[in-house]
Amino acid sequence: MIEKLKYALFSISDYDIYRKYFQTKDSITIYYKNVIVKATNDEISVFYDSEEHFVTKGLKYLDKNNTLKLFTDIPAAIDYMSYLSLVTLDIRYTLYHYFLFKSNESEIDYKSISFVLVGSYPNYSEENLSIRCDIGDLTIKNRKVKYNCLILFNNDGSCRFSFYPEEPAWNEEKICPKRDIDKIIEYILNLNVDNYEDIPLIES
Repeated sequence: MIEKLKYALFSISDYDIYRKYFQTKDSITIYYKNVIVKATNDEISVFYDSEEHFVTKGLKYLDKNNTLKLFTDIPAAIDYMSYLSLVTLDIRYTLYHYFLFKSNESEIDYKSISFVLVGSYPNYSEENLSIRCDIGDLTIKNRKVKYNCLILFNNDGSCRFSFYPEEPAWNEEKICPKRDIDKIIEYILNLNVDNYEDIPLIES
């Protein structure tokens, strides 16, 4: 697996710029942008860890615990490596990744989620767009609730989170006052209501 993984990495168009690896008889450690790939002949680990060499230190929200994934399949490992490199380089994707991790860790479950880049004229260039995720069919701490959520991940590192009914009218929503992901998660978990109408926020 180690040799096959090296061949796969060398086929990546920009890997020449970031080429760093250290190999022994039984293992290999590869550095790609801010991502670490460690492999034996049985398993591949892909993660970010600020304690490692050759990576940007102290990236907010990211650590080995919330980025580590294990693979036995080389293409899947390479795909995750590419995704994780984007997560470590673009704050919008950092926020997106961390929110999904924290939601899962905090017993916030959903059956549907959408992903789209959105913006407004005249700043409609890719670097100025926000990631928008609509989250539906929510269960919070094993309790089914009758509302959906929308979250925007912005390129200034802020978030905008709001609630809306399962069958909303045009632009019907209640905006959460929190802008930090951990505080948003805390707000959701402390919101002990099942219906949109009972959420104690002013409708915008």
